[in-house]
Amino acid sequence: MAKATEHLEHMQHVAHAGEHADGGGEGHNPAHSRLSTYTGITMAVLGVILAFASAKVGGERTMLVKTIIEKEDAHSRYVTQDLKHRIAVISLRQLRATLPALAAPGRASTAVDAQEMVALARTVQRYYSESQAAVEWDIAYTPAIQAHVEGQEYYEWGMLCAEIGIVIASISLLLRKRVFLYLAIALGVASVAVLIFTYSKTEPVVRAIEERTAEAAKVYGTMRAADKTTTADDMLTKEVLASYGER
Repeated sequence: MAKATEHLEHMQHVAHAGEHADGGGEGHNPAHSRLSTYTGITMAVLGVILAFASAKVGGERTMLVKTIIEKEDAHSRYVTQDLKHRIAVISLRQLRATLPALAAPGRASTAVDAQEMVALARTVQRYYSESQAAVEWDIAYTPAIQAHVEGQEYYEWGMLCAEIGIVIASISLLLRKRVFLYLAIALGVASVAVLIFTYSKTEPVVRAIEERTAEAAKVYGTMRAADKTTTADDMLTKEVLASYGER
């Protein structure tokens, strides 16, 4: 927005310079008066386009940072669940390896160890399912990041067209040449076309990705809530404390 403000101030200076260049002779040359009016209107419109494009660039940058942060959050959850899955697999393999040795003295220990082995196997499956849900959540953000990067770049092209148009309109006002006015108008039209094209290309993608990431986050959250084993963990803790804790 600071760049847009600088260009608006530049437009005011050029307009004042054009008025002084008239020397009060506008009544003697109506064509020059009309050219100054049209040029001023063109510069004003270009200024509005520039301000709008600048705002869109800032919005795309903000959304890009926001999307990257959300993707990192989803990725960290995937890494956490994947690490839990690997640790649970190692523990399951260790338990399976030691089970025959523990089963040798008697059948009672075999039954207890088998139950723990089944519970650990279910934990492995749960962590794997949660890690897959997290990675789907993580991957869903990639197209949105690409869309925001492209949107920012294209909106900057629209800004550039408006900026150049303002400069050329200033030249038209100073030199009183209609060809520069027409060129400035053409650049304004090109800037609007770029803005419309960029919005129509990126907005549907971003909207679809937002819906997809929201659904993926919901699936992950639901899975995490449904797979909690707080009650079983609490019972195990109490059993261990009762058997081996301080008396």
